[in-house]
Amino acid sequence: MSVKARITPVIPDYETCAECYVRLMIFPGEYHPDEITKLLQVQPTTVNVVGEKLTNSRGLTREVKNSGWFLSTESHISSRDLREHIDWLVETISPHRDSLIKVQELDGVKVTLKCVWFSLLGHSGPVLWPEQMRALADLDLELSFDIYFVDN
Repeated sequence: MSVKARITPVIPDYETCAECYVRLMIFPGEYHPDEITKLLQVQPTTVNVVGEKLTNSRGLTREVKNSGWFLSTESHISSRDLREHIDWLVETISPHRDSLIKVQELDGVKVTLKCVWFSLLGHSGPVLWPEQMRALADLDLELSFDIYFVDN
């Protein structure tokens, strides 16, 4: 199918979206997040280490119960079209595909790609083209969505 034949073109200012981002989330189980960084040769945007104390924007402090390694598009992509976020993440991770597979095969490690979408209108949500679906399948990544509705 030709890209021209698709109903939804890529639109950086996607009018039904207030904000969106994508986050590769690796929960390394018994491994330290730094070991994931060494294996992948990709710098995360954030890591959480078991036992650390984190304070959120409301001033509440909690202790990290599960370590995490995260690579987010939040500070890299300003588009409100989720496809551009997925494309950036795939371009960043694909050169390290073999390392990602090794990480996915480690005992106790869990990996997911989480898409966060803030809807302005309550309809016309995110769209994926076959290119994004194929690229995610090639990386053996599951995809989940958190969808929120912005209260006007």
